[in-house]
Amino acid sequence: MHILSAGILQYTTDLRFQVIHPDKSENWTLQIKSPQERDSGIYECQVSTEPKMSLKYSLNVIGE
Repeated sequence: MHILSAGILQYTTDLRFQVIHPDKSENWTLQIKSPQERDSGIYECQVSTEPKMSLKYSLNVIGE
């Protein structure tokens, strides 16, 4: 598992990944610019509550 971000702080040096969180919104978006096959996999969004809440998303990038 690789942590890409925590809140708006990004821990990846890959500039294709961007976390978007509009002001006064409860919505968070992980944007991947120019996705590549190597980006395929399971992505998990976690909320730091007790108990922890999380959602997992499967991304499948198909080559050209």
